[in-house]
Amino acid sequence: MNYKNDATLFKDAAWYYAKYRRGYPKFFYDHISRIFKLDKSSRALDLGTGTGQIAIPLSKIVKEVVAVDPDREMLNEGKSIAQSKGITNIIWLKSRAEDITKKLGHFNITTIGASFHWMEQDKVLSKVYQLTHDHGGVVLVSNTSSIHRNRGNDEWKDVVLKTIEKYLGKKRKAGKGYFNETKDKFEDILKRSEFKVLKPYNIRYVQEWDVKSIIGFLYSTSYASRRFFGDRIEEFENELRANLLKLNRSGKFTETAVLEALLGQKE
Repeated sequence: MNYKNDATLFKDAAWYYAKYRRGYPKFFYDHISRIFKLDKSSRALDLGTGTGQIAIPLSKIVKEVVAVDPDREMLNEGKSIAQSKGITNIIWLKSRAEDITKKLGHFNITTIGASFHWMEQDKVLSKVYQLTHDHGGVVLVSNTSSIHRNRGNDEWKDVVLKTIEKYLGKKRKAGKGYFNETKDKFEDILKRSEFKVLKPYNIRYVQEWDVKSIIGFLYSTSYASRRFFGDRIEEFENELRANLLKLNRSGKFTETAVLEALLGQKE
């Protein structure tokens, strides 16, 4: 799987990404701060930052965050959000994770949230290791509050997936092509890196949705971008809305989300 030359993965998705991607709960940041002893003297690197779902909360904990993403639209949205919050300690850098160099300096922590599957994983971890202070580390974090994977057997997610399938087909789209699951588990990739693998962090919590946020989330993804629907976009929205309201008249839904984080430390 190699998407490194596909600049269309999240084309036109940045505004929806910033508005409808929920990010990660406070107790996640409390945990990684405790493990890696983060404070206002620390530096953080956030790879595949998107619109800053991790970089912005992390900036309140550390001295400086370098937020890296190959998509200029994503970075512009993230920078705008940070400016609106008066946050000035984030450096927004357009780059692939694979292209980071020692010119960035060294970091106490590197976070990679919901983007590791797009990267050349072994190469990225090797580069991150070189840029990590002793006793610092890397965090690979994902959140199963993602509609394309119905791990919780939520009926409303099945409705969403079946409606998408009707319009876009069974194969999951990704930029110019289709998504292929990585062959290796992230746990195994981290184990074969130079990092010492720490105890993983897993926590469940309730995530609330409504019809508007479900549709907005879909448009933030690589597999259900608005552009894929073409002139059927209004038809799709109307049908999905009707299907969801048929399931629940209130248009409100919940799921049990699972945050999963793999932690590696440089000894």
